[in-house]
Amino acid sequence: MALNENIMIRLSADTSNYSTKMAAASTQAEKLSTALEKPGSKSRIATNIMAGMGVAAVALGVSATKMAADFDQSMSTIQADLQASDGDMQKLRAAAIQAGADTVYSANEAAEGIDALGKAGLSTADILSGGLSGALNLAASDGMQVGEAAELMSTTLKQFNLEGADAGKVADALAAGAGKAVGSAHDLGLALNQAGLMANSMGVSMTETVGTLSAFANAGMIGSDAGTSLKTMLQRLSNPTKEAQAQMDELGISAYDASGQFVGLENFAGQLKTSLGGLTQEQRNAALSVIFGSDAVRAANVLYSEGSEGIAGWTKAVSDSGFAADVAAKKNDNLKGDLEQLSGSFETLMINLGEGSQGALRTLVQGVDTLVDAFASLPAPVQQGAIALTAAIGGAVALH
Repeated sequence: MALNENIMIRLSADTSNYSTKMAAASTQAEKLSTALEKPGSKSRIATNIMAGMGVAAVALGVSATKMAADFDQSMSTIQADLQASDGDMQKLRAAAIQAGADTVYSANEAAEGIDALGKAGLSTADILSGGLSGALNLAASDGMQVGEAAELMSTTLKQFNLEGADAGKVADALAAGAGKAVGSAHDLGLALNQAGLMANSMGVSMTETVGTLSAFANAGMIGSDAGTSLKTMLQRLSNPTKEAQAQMDELGISAYDASGQFVGLENFAGQLKTSLGGLTQEQRNAALSVIFGSDAVRAANVLYSEGSEGIAGWTKAVSDSGFAADVAAKKNDNLKGDLEQLSGSFETLMINLGEGSQGALRTLVQGVDTLVDAFASLPAPVQQGAIALTAAIGGAVALH
C-alpha cells in the first residue's frame, strides 16, 4: 500500500505543478493579448500575423515529426530484416536520406529498396557501392516502384551467381532490354523467373539470357510465356529424346562442344540458321517440332530467325553500360520530374527537422506510458480518488 500512496502523491504533485504552470502561462498569454489588442489596426494585424505564424510553425513541426517517425520505422524494419550493425545502419540511413534529396524518389522509397537488396543477400558495401543506385536508376528508367526494381535486380543477381558489384550491370541489362524491345523490365523479370536458373545451369551468361529474351520480346513473345519457352528449349537440349538427337545428328546440329559444354545461344542460333536454311518451310517446321516439341519450338524459331548475328546483336544491346541512369535522367528531365525531385528534397528536409524532436518525444511518451501503467495497476478506489482529486484541483484553478 505504501507504493500506491507514493504513486498517488507523485501524481498529485505532478498534477498540481502542471496546473500551476498552466495557470501562469495563461496569465502571461492574457497580458500579451491585452497589450496587442490596444487601439490601432497595426496591433490587431500583428496579432493575426503572430497567430498565423504560430499555427504554421506547429503544423510544420507536427508534419516534420510525422515524416521522421515514418522514416525511423522504415529503418527499424531494415535493421530487423538485415540484422545490420549500428555502424552499417548509420551508413544506410544516410544513403536513403541522400537518395531522397538527389532523386525523384523519397527517402522512404529508397529505404524499401535497401530492404529488398539486403534481404537478397547484398552486403552494406554492395548496397552503397552500386546496389541502391542501380535499383533507383532501373526503377526510374521503367516507371517501377523502387522496391520492385530492387527485388528484380537482386533475383537476377542470385540466378546467375553474380556479386553485388554487378548490380549496376544487371540494372543496365534489364533497362536496356525493356527500352530496346517490346515490353517492360517487369516482363523481363517474369521471363527470367522461368528461365534464369536453367540458363545459368547451362553456362549461359546473364547478358546473353536477357539479350535472347529481348529478341523474343521483339518477336512478340514476352513475360513468363517467353521464359517458359526458353527454359523448355534448354531442357530439351540438355536431355534430348532419341528422335530429337537423331534429327540433330542428321542436320549436323550439336548443342555441346567436345568438352561437353553447351555452345551458347549465339552459337546454337547460328547452327540453326545454317543447318535449316536450305530446307523448305514444311521441312524446317517438322525438324524443329521433332527436336523441341510444341512449346519450345517457338523459342527455336526466334533463334533460327535471328541467327548468330542477331543474338550477338541483342546481347550487345543489353550490355549498354550506364543505360539505366541515362534513360532515368532523360525521362525525368521535365516539370513533373522536377516536382518529384522537389518533393523528395522536401521530405529529406522534414526528416532532418523532425529528427531533433525524436529523442525528447520518445522520452516523454515513454514516461507517460510508465505513469499510465502505474495508475492502471492501482486498486479501483485509489484510481477513483485520484480522479476526484484531479477534478477538484482543476475546478479550483478555473475559479481562480
